Amino acid sequence: MIDIKTKGVRDGDHWIISGEKCWITGGHYSDFLICTTRTSEKGLSHFIVDREEHGYESRNIEKIALNSQSTAQIFIAEARVPHTNMCGEEGIGLKNTVKEFEMARPHVGLLSIGLMRAALEETIAYATERKQFGKVIAAHQLVAAKIAEMATMLDASKLMCYRALSMIDMGIRCDLESSMAKWFATEAAVKVCRDAVQVHGGNGLTKEFNVERLAREAIVIPIPDGTTEIQKLIIARGLTGVSAFV
Repeated sequence: MIDIKTKGVRDGDHWIISGEKCWITGGHYSDFLICTTRTSEKGLSHFIVDREEHGYESRNIEKIALNSQSTAQIFIAEARVPHTNMCGEEGIGLKNTVKEFEMARPHVGLLSIGLMRAALEETIAYATERKQFGKVIAAHQLVAAKIAEMATMLDASKLMCYRALSMIDMGIRCDLESSMAKWFATEAAVKVCRDAVQVHGGNGLTKEFNVERLAREAIVIPIPDGTTEIQKLIIARGLTGVSAFV
């Protein structure tokens, strides 16, 4: 059972909602929140909670990277929310959440693709200009091999994400393919951006070169919308029919 601690208690035509949410993207600047709420012992429901009308507070969370967007902690204290603000039927929140994850995961993969593409472009530009031992470093075999690996991991990530997104467009369930895409692309981004720093050498550690920022941002990406470890459990469950979740 998902450990949702935000609870809603029915009070006539309203619900009294109290709880705390963490890692909410855009939460600090939000005007409303789609809030996953436990409305019964086993059932989850979604509500639209308006900051001005119903009231909630937020605290921005500073991260090692990706701070151009807000990641927030949300506090809801006995917000009185109309029943009409419930999204869909009562008790189908878990089903809706799983469906949203299926869509969200390949989109996180696309963010990873953007990081990898930028890292590869920066690396190629640097390696074809920087000279050591009388030739550009792109002419050294180990550097050339890294560039080839970076490009291949980028393309493989694209194909996996595009496959999942195409299945979503066609209305085909793809939780397994979405998890594969998210896992592979985000971990590939960590390696590709790390290798970009390596090719840049000492310069890759400085703020003067963009690859240090790309490496920090890549480290963050495997965590949202289910960590790499969670994706592996979902994939294995889809293949074997046996759940390893507790």
